[in-house]
Order: sequence, then structure tokens, then C-alpha cells
Amino acid sequence: MKRTYIIIPALEPEPGLCGRISEIRDNIPSKVVVVDDGSGEDYRKTFDQIAGMDGCIVLRHEENKGKGQALKTGFRYVRESAGTESRILCLDCDGQHLPADGARLLETAEAYPGALILGVRDFTGKEVPWKSRFGNRVSSVIFWIFGGMYSGDTQTGFRAFDGSLLDLMLQIPGERFEYETQVLLVCTQQGVPIVTEKIQTVYVNDNAGTHFRPVRDSIRVMGTLFQGPGRFVLTSMVCALLDLSLFWIFEKAFEQIEVFRESAGFLHAGNGRQFRRIAAATVAARVLSATVNFGLNRKLVFHKGRKPGTAGWKREAFRYLLLCVWIMAASSLSVYAVSSFFHTEPAAAKLVCDGILFFFSYRIQRIWVFLNRRKESGEHDG
Repeated sequence: MKRTYIIIPALEPEPGLCGRISEIRDNIPSKVVVVDDGSGEDYRKTFDQIAGMDGCIVLRHEENKGKGQALKTGFRYVRESAGTESRILCLDCDGQHLPADGARLLETAEAYPGALILGVRDFTGKEVPWKSRFGNRVSSVIFWIFGGMYSGDTQTGFRAFDGSLLDLMLQIPGERFEYETQVLLVCTQQGVPIVTEKIQTVYVNDNAGTHFRPVRDSIRVMGTLFQGPGRFVLTSMVCALLDLSLFWIFEKAFEQIEVFRESAGFLHAGNGRQFRRIAAATVAARVLSATVNFGLNRKLVFHKGRKPGTAGWKREAFRYLLLCVWIMAASSLSVYAVSSFFHTEPAAAKLVCDGILFFFSYRIQRIWVFLNRRKESGEHDG
């Protein structure tokens, strides 16, 4: 039978943490792993008291390393203690998470092996502090745009999963609050099912115990979300330059071939030669640049953190080809429609239309071309 571990990252905890841990262990048979993330000597007595409680252990950081690192310290302990024969429940130390909800998350993790279970809060109530509402709304919208999945609570620290995900959790980059968003991004990329459980929304003293900094930590979260689009823009620019360079090389080469064949008497002058030469150079350059773009996107943009291998590349290449055909057709039709309706220059219309299609291309590549979803994510109402 799998052993249950409860991981609590703690930085300068509010009074009452010991009581909450006792309540948790009364409701959930488990071993509680509290990570002191550099709280300092003023909090030494609290952590010593926890370390003396039955079924509890305290792991210490001598200096503050961030929530992400604190969670990883707990994950390493569980991996060394029980490995894959474990169930993990992560919760915050500020009293927001109820033991009954934690038990439900663990039950759901048991029902969905290999899945990440999220305890999702309701942020519509008036009692929700503005810091929590602001941070989660910003990250939720941006995560939906660039991550391909919508969750109303991307920053929830109430999460459960089994030991099969421990290695993955330790490989995911991130040190502070952005780590939890990075976990969601990697899970969506690698096809790890994400199941949501609705939980009660509890705030103690207007959430005064939180160490989330609305501006700085929101920037960190958004920076994590923009990493993928940033790399996508870079690879697109590189391949656009490559496409232009190859077009020039092929067009000049075809021109020289035509001159040679004409001088040798194998080719007669004609009005359609220039068009055929340009069309051939365009196709040749686009095929090569698109191949390079596929490889760069697969390796650098959408498969970050994936184990080495070529599994699924044929399926992805076929989907990428279909997307390229669709993008070219959509670009031609939309440029024609916009330039005709608004009586603008085709070049100006192309700038707008291709900019919009660029966004759709990123989304489609993330959620369809390069996604290897093993199981469908969903919401479990319990």
C-alpha cells in the first residue's frame, strides 16, 4: 500500500501551524514533511516543536530559497524514503487548506494514477483578498492564451499526485512561486492528466500570512508563461531569415541554369520563365526553412524537459505539414479579403493577417501538433 506524505513549505509561519498539523494528521494518516525555508532563529522554537510531534519531520534551508525549492526538498525526501510507492499532498502553511479537502484530493489521486490533482478555489467572493484575486486572474488568462489550458486557479498550492511523478517534479525548473505555473506548463506539454477538485476558499486574517508579492511574483509567473512564445518568436525570425536567404540563392541558381540551357540551345525564351523560377525558388526555400522550423520548435519551444527520443515525430511532422498548408491558404484568403474590403495595399493587409495567424500557429502547435496527451484532463466534482 502506498504511503501518504504531506509536504508543507513554510516561511515565517503564522501562529497555529502546530495545531493545523495535528488536525491534518487526525484526518489523514500520513507523514508530515515541513520544510523551513530560511525562516530564521525567531521561528526556531516553532519548527523544533513540529519536529517533536509524532509522524512529523522538519527539513531546513539555512536561507530562503523560495517555495519551488522548498517543495523540491520535500519531494527529494519522499523519493528517497518511499520512491514511487507514495502519495503526495502539497499544501500551504497559512491555514487556507482544509484537511477534508486534502483527503478528497488524495482519493482523487488514487483514482487517477499518474495525474496531477489541483484543489481549485473560487475567487468570485467578496471575501477574497485582492492580492490573491489579482495574481490568479492574471496568471489564469495568460496561461490559457499561451499554455493551451484554462484553470481558474493556476497558483493553487493544494496539489496531490502519486510517486510516479516525483522525478518529473524534480526536473521542472523554477525556484519560487513561478515553479507551480511551470509544473502546469510541463504537465500540459508532456500529456500528464490534470484533474481539478473544487475546494473551500479559506482566508485567515485577510490572507496576511501569504508571502506572495503581487507585482514581483506576478512578473515571475508571467515571465515563465512568456518563455515559450519568446522562443517561438525567435525561431520564427531565424527561419524567416533563412527562408529569404534560401529564396535568393535558389532564384539566382535557377536563373543561371536557365542562362546556361538557353546558351546551349536547350531552352527558348518565354514570358513564363520568371514566374516559374520564382515559384520554384519559393517552394524549395519554404520546404527547407519549414523543416528547420519544425526541428527547432520541436526541440526548443514545445518539448522543453521532454526525455530524449524521436517517439511521435512522424505524427507531429504530418500535423505540422497540415498546419503549414492551412496557414498558407488562410493567409492568401484573408489578405485578399482584407485588402479588398478595406481597399488597402496587400502588403499592409498581410502584415495584420499574418500577425494574427502567427498567434494561432503558436496555439495550434502547442495544443495539437506537439502535444502527446496520454489522457484527457478534466474536472472531478467529487
